[in-house]
Amino acid sequence: MSERTHERLEVSPEDVELPRRLRQYVNLRWLAIAVIVVSVAFTQGALGIGYPLVPVLATVGVLFAYNLFFFWWARRKPKASLPPAIRAYQNRAFANAQIVADLVTLTVLLHFTGGVENPFFMYYLVHIGFGSILLPARDTYRATILALGLFVALVSVEYAGWLSHVHLDGFLSTELAHEKKFVIAVLVAFASTLSIVAAVATRIVAQLRRRREEQAQARRRELEQVQQQLKELDRMRDFFLALASHDLKTPLAVVVNYIQTMLDGYVGEVESKQRRWLERSLVRLEAMLQLINDFLDASQLDEERIKTEIEPTGLTEVAQDALDVVDARARESDVTLQSALPPGLPHVQGSPKRLRRLLVNLLDNGIKFTPQGGQVTLALFDNTDCVRVEVADTGAGIQSHYLPHIFEDYFRVRRREFMPGAGIGLSTARRIVEAHGGQIWVESPYRPDQTGSKFICSLLKAPQASSEPLTELTAGLAEGVSE
Repeated sequence: MSERTHERLEVSPEDVELPRRLRQYVNLRWLAIAVIVVSVAFTQGALGIGYPLVPVLATVGVLFAYNLFFFWWARRKPKASLPPAIRAYQNRAFANAQIVADLVTLTVLLHFTGGVENPFFMYYLVHIGFGSILLPARDTYRATILALGLFVALVSVEYAGWLSHVHLDGFLSTELAHEKKFVIAVLVAFASTLSIVAAVATRIVAQLRRRREEQAQARRRELEQVQQQLKELDRMRDFFLALASHDLKTPLAVVVNYIQTMLDGYVGEVESKQRRWLERSLVRLEAMLQLINDFLDASQLDEERIKTEIEPTGLTEVAQDALDVVDARARESDVTLQSALPPGLPHVQGSPKRLRRLLVNLLDNGIKFTPQGGQVTLALFDNTDCVRVEVADTGAGIQSHYLPHIFEDYFRVRRREFMPGAGIGLSTARRIVEAHGGQIWVESPYRPDQTGSKFICSLLKAPQASSEPLTELTAGLAEGVSE
């Protein structure tokens, strides 16, 4: 079959389900083989009906052999490179092959078990029924014509004496295969019944398929409506974020600047008691700003957007900025900040503002869950293919059953004391790391026989620019000067 023919084939929902139905058809054939063997033993042993046993068992053996092949074919994995249309064509051909093989085998069995005298010739209807389910209407009609042709040919050649008729001794007293009126009546009844069954079955199946397609189209329309609603919700979310950024964040930032101006002494002398309360107010306002920033960052963490921001970034400078941001919170909580930022650390491939948010979230989380007098440590390490970031605290740690959920959205560890926050700081950190192609995990406890948690993430190094072109250029200039 040509490629253009394959491209014109359409893949319907029935084509998607056809492999599963074919496997069921193969399994039913195993059951049919068992039923035939039991029927042969019963009819010859218990009922005493005589017919040649060896040809019948040989035909059953052929049936077993080709069903074994069909069993293997139905369970093999198709090549992933094959287009869906070609797979659908192969499955239809496989279904046609099974129907044809079964019709021919049934005809052979009928010949050795009485031909027209065997009432089980009506089993042709079973195969046409399966064909109407497995195959398109055109193929079903072809299978019907084949079944009619095979049975008419069998009865005709036996009636004409061109093929010896096997009479069922012990079942019928006379050979009906040579009774003209009986043969004509059977053939007319069989042909009309088979045609009616094929027409009705294909029509019913076609109506069911059409109804299913209508339901699928209705679901697609519903999905399109849902997508439109989601787009509208996204638009409303963007509007709300702009509103939050302007009407919530901006006034808070102004108040923070006013209080900082007062603490710096630009509006007059501030007494020690006043300073203490202003500093505490400043920390609370900065925490609220942090919460708003967390919500804004969580809603704007689009991987494609982050990819456009990625560039070679010095992580040491970003880490120092993050430490400066959380310094006031650490002093307010009486937590000591420590850092290990080695000089000459390779650049990472990342977005500076996103990495700054990552480190601020991890440091803020450590400060929040570290008691007074504890410490939080930020350390950077140069590994083989990445830069390793570690944020460790000396808090109570995380219970083991919470560890698998610690990076989920809005997840918060249950504690006796109230801890402010919305539970999105660590999930935001996870999304930032994953958008950069890195990994993040937590170890708690991370010190033997002690408490505390250590959050670790790996960030990919920025590719080093090759120095060969510069070396060649320098060498060329040197040669030119020497000449």
